[in-house]
Amino acid sequence: MKKNIIGIVGGGNMGEALIKGLYGKQSVHVCETNPDRVRYLKKKYPKIMLGDLSVVETASIVILSVKPQDMEVLLKAIPVGKNRLFISIAAGLTTKFFEKHLGGKARVVRTMPNMPALINEAITGISAGKYASAADVKTAQGILNTIGQTMIVKESMIDAITAVSGSGPAYVFLFVEQWMNAAIKLGFNQTQAKQLVYKTLLGSAHLLQQSEFEAGDLRVKVTSKGGTTQAALDVFAKSKFDQLMYKALLAANKRAKELAK
Repeated sequence: MKKNIIGIVGGGNMGEALIKGLYGKQSVHVCETNPDRVRYLKKKYPKIMLGDLSVVETASIVILSVKPQDMEVLLKAIPVGKNRLFISIAAGLTTKFFEKHLGGKARVVRTMPNMPALINEAITGISAGKYASAADVKTAQGILNTIGQTMIVKESMIDAITAVSGSGPAYVFLFVEQWMNAAIKLGFNQTQAKQLVYKTLLGSAHLLQQSEFEAGDLRVKVTSKGGTTQAALDVFAKSKFDQLMYKALLAANKRAKELAK
């Protein structure tokens, strides 16, 4: 990716993840107005330029990293500029939304990263707006690859990306939370439960990533007929866990579409 001035509007958690990923590789200008956040970012990333919206005026790439409900007001204050690429990480807002409010055939790429971006382990869905070129998508991909992996999809699939991976970490955290609570009820203390659950989770995830087998195959391998694992899985089956997971993702997908209206 060639050297550019990259403007990031919003220095919150996701904005910081991108700052961290780009730091030392690109010239980064950050618009952040919260005084406490400005002091924190200045101390941790002294090479970035911080200030109000004026600091992104010279940026050839502007990353929009503010809350969806604040976006419309923000866009009124940002000039499209000549040859400027806009990258959105706001949930629910379509490229048409940005093209409408920015005007001037704005080049927009919509993305949906997730929370593991904080440790450079994100998976990010990427789709192009009407006026964005293949080169623009490649540029966006290069930027988002600094915080993890990327997947290029049609924009019609971004809401599903939101449901599967954007909201996905919360599903994992909920499962782990309840798994630990159950372990504590079986007699383990908090420290023991955490060690047992976290290590099992991480070890299983690494095995899944490195194995030649799919998740279903590995599940079968660890499940002996009539054994302890089968007894636990039978409870999940009777609770219709497979249907519950689908219903949960369907609800998230539906809500993402509602936010886009």
